[in-house]
Amino acid sequence: MSGLGEILVVEDTPASLKLLSDLLGNAGYLVRQAPDGELALWSASARPPELVLLDVNMPGIDGFEVCRRLKADPALCDIPVIFLSAQYEMDDKVRGFQCGAVDFIAKPYQAEEVLARAQAHIRLARTQKALKETLEELRSARAEVARNERMAALGALVAGVAHELNTPLGNSVLIASTLEDRARAFSDQIGAGVRRSDLEHFAADTAKAAGLLLRSLHKSSALVESFKQVAVDQSSERRSQFDLADLVAQALQPLKAGLAADGLLLDIAVPRGLRMDSYSRPVAHILQQLVRNAQLHAFGAMGSADGCIRVQAAAQEEGEPCGLLRLEVLDNGCGITPGTLERIFDPFFTTRMGTGTGGLGLHVVHNLLCHVLGGQVSVESAPGATCFRITLPLTAPALSP
Repeated sequence: MSGLGEILVVEDTPASLKLLSDLLGNAGYLVRQAPDGELALWSASARPPELVLLDVNMPGIDGFEVCRRLKADPALCDIPVIFLSAQYEMDDKVRGFQCGAVDFIAKPYQAEEVLARAQAHIRLARTQKALKETLEELRSARAEVARNERMAALGALVAGVAHELNTPLGNSVLIASTLEDRARAFSDQIGAGVRRSDLEHFAADTAKAAGLLLRSLHKSSALVESFKQVAVDQSSERRSQFDLADLVAQALQPLKAGLAADGLLLDIAVPRGLRMDSYSRPVAHILQQLVRNAQLHAFGAMGSADGCIRVQAAAQEEGEPCGLLRLEVLDNGCGITPGTLERIFDPFFTTRMGTGTGGLGLHVVHNLLCHVLGGQVSVESAPGATCFRITLPLTAPALSP
């Protein structure tokens, strides 16, 4: 193919066809000729040109119909079409552009105009083709990157699940194995006679082992439940109307005994009257998770003397967007390091890997807030002052089915 381009000239007047062909050929273009619409369509289908110069008025299939058929063919639709016409009616130009033409050249032709327009539209078509190919390459590259990211995320998920479940399940296997060995030894002992003290000792050991086994299995079950919440479809959540103060009191009541045992004060400052039309279960889960997170992480390094976790809420202040409320969970613990703060909502990120925490609690909090409740969460922390600040709409958005 010529470096300048290949042009199909469609003209039913032999003199005009020769004139155009000679002009373009002498300028360096590869030129093909077609004296009517039918031959033009056949020629274009056999080997698509880079440009079509198309006469409007031809016997049989006129130029408008030829252009429509070219644009209807996916293999030919990107070829630029320039109409050749001796008419100057605006309606014909509008009709031509509606058919898909990119330009008009009026007869009699000016050589410089024909060459300039041919060169411009071929260059433009080549640029568009190159851009289209580049975009396709970018889409392919983006798809490959997304696939790699999904595989990396899946690998992290599998590694995290395996690591966190390994501790409680490993303990369970060890306890069950020890219990099995103890039962076998006790069975062998029966033949030689069993004293009451031996029986009591075996029963005590069995009860202790069963308790340890149950705790490990409950921890495994809790981990599996937290893993499920990462990907579970939340569209089945049922919304209801409730007072936030009542929900906070009910959600945090089960945690008070454990907090008191650790010497921590739970201070709730949520006024009545903050009515919500939302999803109570996710809101309760978020509150419980944030309080448990503070209990577990905020006071370990400095002890729990004078430790306090405060839950407070208020409607947005004047000048702020209406229909929102601020919910904050604060503690006066050791604070969060900047490096930890940057990754605190990442899945499987935890500073206590292998202790059964799973590293999913705050990731689930973030997902529930953003994808179920339509809210946002941010964190500020310094030694002695950490605040998880939540913004929630009083009326939650509808969940997608």
